[in-house]
Amino acid sequence: MLKTLTFALLLASAAPAFAQTAPVASAVAKAPQYEHCIMVLMSAYYGGSNIILEFGQDAKGAPANPELIQADVAIRKLRSVVLALNYMSSQGWECISVNTLAGDGGDTGYLLRRAK
Repeated sequence: MLKTLTFALLLASAAPAFAQTAPVASAVAKAPQYEHCIMVLMSAYYGGSNIILEFGQDAKGAPANPELIQADVAIRKLRSVVLALNYMSSQGWECISVNTLAGDGGDTGYLLRRAK
């Protein structure tokens, strides 16, 4: 009787191990993909007198991005960093970091991203 009970307990504890399977590769969620740009305030003054977008447009062989070219034109007309950030937010961009950029001008870079 003791052997039967021990065998039954052993089977009961081993059964869940057989039921577990590794996740299927297609079921594993992929990490979100983002595109990035930097909104650069070209002065230490936050009045927004000179704001531009850097999205790799000057890199050799960089593909044209009409949407970001249009956004660059729009934010250059704005006279406030807050207005520029609000505009970019309305286009689906989120600010994930703010840093002072290297150089003498005290430029500030706002790193923006949005899901592709």
